[in-house]
Amino acid sequence: MRNTRVQALVEMALSVALAAILNFLALRLPINLAGGSVSLCMLPIAVLALRRGVWAGAGAGAIFGLLDLLMEPYILFPAQVILDYPLPYLLLGAGVGLFAGLYNAKPAEAAQASATHPSHPNHPRTARSAAIIAVALLAGGTLRYASHVLSGVLFFSEYAGGENVWAYSLVYNISYLGPSLAVSLLCALVVMPILDRAVPVD
Repeated sequence: MRNTRVQALVEMALSVALAAILNFLALRLPINLAGGSVSLCMLPIAVLALRRGVWAGAGAGAIFGLLDLLMEPYILFPAQVILDYPLPYLLLGAGVGLFAGLYNAKPAEAAQASATHPSHPNHPRTARSAAIIAVALLAGGTLRYASHVLSGVLFFSEYAGGENVWAYSLVYNISYLGPSLAVSLLCALVVMPILDRAVPVD
């Protein structure tokens, strides 16, 4: 039990560090607003959450959000800081982590197939896992998106330029979160099977 807890803490630390590094490599969008970049920073948090569950994912997400605030602060109001930094990544980790039990469970037929053809593209475990990864990241990414949209409506309405502020916030935030989530999902589909074989969850 102690070794499992230590391993989980180590994975949390590595996930936060890797998310911070990937955030530095973000592709900035040519939009005259604070923030708005296509990044893989969600990937380490999502991978951790799928492996270790809600609390690990939410904790690592919140810590990374605070680090993001320190690295690239854009502060208008305390509530805006919460909605744009720790909360969206906490929600991302929690949302993805809700699927950890389902992801880590091995149905009987998938467990039997794993013993014979673990890398076969159509083997039950592989297909089932890919579906769970996709749904989990979509759920977590949607929760993060909701937090940023609410921040945009409450604190960045002047950028709407007369447009409906909800529509503007929805479109602006999906313009960078959509590609970020899509790329993170593709990478997760590649990374998770490799990581599961190399460092299985106890």
